[in-house]
Amino acid sequence: MRSIRELKRLAKRAMAGNAGWLILAMVAYTILGLAGSLMTDWFFPGSDISDLILSQAFYFILTLVFGIFYAGVRLLYLNVAREREYSMDNLIYFFRNNPDHVIICTFAVAFISLLVSIPINIYTYNLEAGTTVESQMMWAVQTLLMMAAASLLTELLTLPFEMIYFLLADNPEMSGIEALKGSVKMLKGNMGKLLLLKISFIPLMILSIFTLYLALLWVIPYMEMTTVMFYRDLRGEFDVDLNYRISAQEPEAADGQGDDFNSEA
Repeated sequence: MRSIRELKRLAKRAMAGNAGWLILAMVAYTILGLAGSLMTDWFFPGSDISDLILSQAFYFILTLVFGIFYAGVRLLYLNVAREREYSMDNLIYFFRNNPDHVIICTFAVAFISLLVSIPINIYTYNLEAGTTVESQMMWAVQTLLMMAAASLLTELLTLPFEMIYFLLADNPEMSGIEALKGSVKMLKGNMGKLLLLKISFIPLMILSIFTLYLALLWVIPYMEMTTVMFYRDLRGEFDVDLNYRISAQEPEAADGQGDDFNSEA
């Protein structure tokens, strides 16, 4: 396995000249998610328990659709990394090609996230913010801590499935269950490094505060592309591609490997 520094260097090289499209794809996905949240709040504006349950169920269904789109985002990034032809049409590729496989994978990941979110939803529903400044501040702090803990736990529990959409992109006929199992198998013994890779981007995310989070437009695609390189490294593409050369000073761009990759996607 190559070092995180090498993977980041490869990611930066792949993004050179392509950053605009990569950012646009990620922005489109983010807008889709925000639109889903607004739709959920609009359809279920109440605060009683029935509205909360229905809103969670509604957004869960939307998440399955968003997963198909996100799989397309990862396909586009994979094409860029391999220096293959790509277009924004990649974003809707899986809507036309075995979307049920993607839905199965997304369902598993989204279900884990839903289970983790239940305690914080119950907690915030039953917790009174109070009327004093002190009680309201305490409520806010407790809520933020619960949300942070839920996010961290979700990340840890879903980490073994990080490679599912890449696997589906490389193997269009692979079933959702096979992709889930394949990701777990691929990451066996490598989840620690993947976690460290993700943690390494936290300083950049914190620094983005000073740019009113505008820097995230570059940081998130950068992290995504580094994850792509991590996947390619796991596949051994950099080792078997005879045209690929890597050095500590300036690694060469890779043409990519994987004969089972759908070149038309």
